[in-house]
Amino acid sequence: MTKKALLAAAAMVALTACAGQELGNARNTTADSTEFDNALAAGYLRLSQAEYSEGDYVDADYFALQSMAAANPQKVVDLPEANVRNLPKADAIYVATARQELADVLEAGARVRAPQLAAAAQVAYECWTQELEENDQPPHIEACRDQLDGLIPALRNAVADAAPAKKAKPPKKAKPPKGKTFVVSFPNGGAKLDAAANAVLTDAVKYSGNFSPVQVVISGYTDTVGSAASNDTLSKRRAAVVAAALRIRGISRDNMKMNGYGEEFLAKRTADGVAEAKNRRVEVSVAP
Repeated sequence: MTKKALLAAAAMVALTACAGQELGNARNTTADSTEFDNALAAGYLRLSQAEYSEGDYVDADYFALQSMAAANPQKVVDLPEANVRNLPKADAIYVATARQELADVLEAGARVRAPQLAAAAQVAYECWTQELEENDQPPHIEACRDQLDGLIPALRNAVADAAPAKKAKPPKKAKPPKGKTFVVSFPNGGAKLDAAANAVLTDAVKYSGNFSPVQVVISGYTDTVGSAASNDTLSKRRAAVVAAALRIRGISRDNMKMNGYGEEFLAKRTADGVAEAKNRRVEVSVAP
């Protein structure tokens, strides 16, 4: 073997030795986020373990990192696009269609209405696309695909069953307790906490130390971009993300009340369809 070949072989061994390291980290990560995200973290961890046992350390690392991200209340693990994986051409359109169907029902409120099923569907999608990319275990491909095919209708039913038969009356805004209100801002259409948002939450927790016991009212809102139904779901997701971030900072779940008001109660009144930063917020009211 030439010196060049020896060096290449040594590099490959070193690379293999490094891969697969993330599974242990994921196993030691405690999920303390929304019910959907916690279930998502557990599902990704199972995929990581399965790939590790098959010697696929690259995908084991990928799923482990997804698991840890889902477990972190400051992060949101979005449904990957269909073109992220190198899929067989014959399957690409089918995958893209199924991905769009799943994305639609998730955005329609499935993460909140049926969090366990919604997480299982996202995990099944990831399993299916990963197995399709490898394309060497047809039974695994079929099992993941069939699971996803069964879950999408179930999620549609869950969302439809939760929809009110009559037009709901506008919600009444919960009266915040006397104390101090902290405002956390969000990006357009998103539910991720950035550095500024985390700084606000740190201040809120510090202020809460003035009271024992403490009351924390978390109220989520959106701007007027998108449908009223999707904004209702988004506001609840934002509130849930903030609540999870407060829990990891020491605020007990028992001391918190959480509401999502969608595009009701705008901080700055606008016409429909207007992206207004002041309206994309969660208000955290802290009082004795």
